[in-house]
Amino acid sequence: MTIRILALVGDCYGARGGISRYNQDLFESLAGGGAELLVLPRRGGATAAEPPSGIRQWRPIFNRGHYSLASLWAAWCHRPVDIVFCGHVYMAPLAWTLARLFKARLWLQTHGIDIWSPQSGLKRTAIEGADLVTAVSRMTRQRLLEWSDLAPDRVRVLPNTVRDMFTPGSAAPGYRARLGIGDGPVILTVGRLASTERSKGHEAIFALLPDLRRRVPGLVYLIAGEGDDLPRLEQRARNLGLGPDSVRFLGYVPDQELPDVYRLADLFVMPSSTEGFGIVYLEAAACGLRVVGGAADGSADAIQDPRVGTTVDPEDRDALFASVLAGLAAGRVDPAVIEPYRRPHFARVARLLLSELMGGLSPSRRAAYTD
Repeated sequence: MTIRILALVGDCYGARGGISRYNQDLFESLAGGGAELLVLPRRGGATAAEPPSGIRQWRPIFNRGHYSLASLWAAWCHRPVDIVFCGHVYMAPLAWTLARLFKARLWLQTHGIDIWSPQSGLKRTAIEGADLVTAVSRMTRQRLLEWSDLAPDRVRVLPNTVRDMFTPGSAAPGYRARLGIGDGPVILTVGRLASTERSKGHEAIFALLPDLRRRVPGLVYLIAGEGDDLPRLEQRARNLGLGPDSVRFLGYVPDQELPDVYRLADLFVMPSSTEGFGIVYLEAAACGLRVVGGAADGSADAIQDPRVGTTVDPEDRDALFASVLAGLAAGRVDPAVIEPYRRPHFARVARLLLSELMGGLSPSRRAAYTD
């Protein structure tokens, strides 16, 4: 008999972004180990992608009340539910309630700033009632343990994984011309441009660009990503006198084009201060790019190896300037250094965590699975 998992998530198949990709990687790893998953997303275009065998996904339900009722109905239809997976802390009370009602184990996933500050009320009760909490970085784990009453062995690190499409090589023929950039060096940032996440360091790089371009003639700063903060950043660049010859906003870049964007660049820069992990650092390194990240958040987990790049205080202008110049001069990265973040290792760890949760099932369910 298979382990049955009810997954409450913000988004998954048919949605964009790092969290949806993380959910897909995790669920496919668990399904590959014999689990059966029913995924309930709050957002995203659920019909845009067909989940693989072992995974079913309902259409997204945007209304909170309707989502709660649908989750209860899904748990009933999917019973016996062995594990309730909660993909975001804001759904923790609902996931905790369902786990108690259906006598299931509760697995809570945390990604970063969502869990860094103390929670209260039912949300805190739900977090502390989780049988397993996985965090994408050591810093997120540490921040959670600082304020919660959780045993350390119940909070584990399960970092993001790099997909096979990210490999070294040259950008597609004509790609540079298609973007309309010259032959000069390119520094790159990839990430969502949200007004609630103005901490990725774009403006810190803006402030350096005039001096950087004097030292590195023809340097262009590419920014890939969409979001409601894009117009403000575009205006900010104009106000600083940074034209399209020095800053180029690419907007949304489809997943299949991302390797070309990375391969086109000479250095990846994202000196963030609130990044939970930063899978983009590893995607860049997998394509051969050296990276510069922030030193005060989860980026340190993605840039543990100095062969990948360096972390720096985003507020230290001189250190950031020196790191960008050093990164441009250092050349390409051997992508072998990020092999531990590839899918096989991630899948092994995910299945080991599932096995640990199985140990807390009722004897009859555990025996059925084992048999």
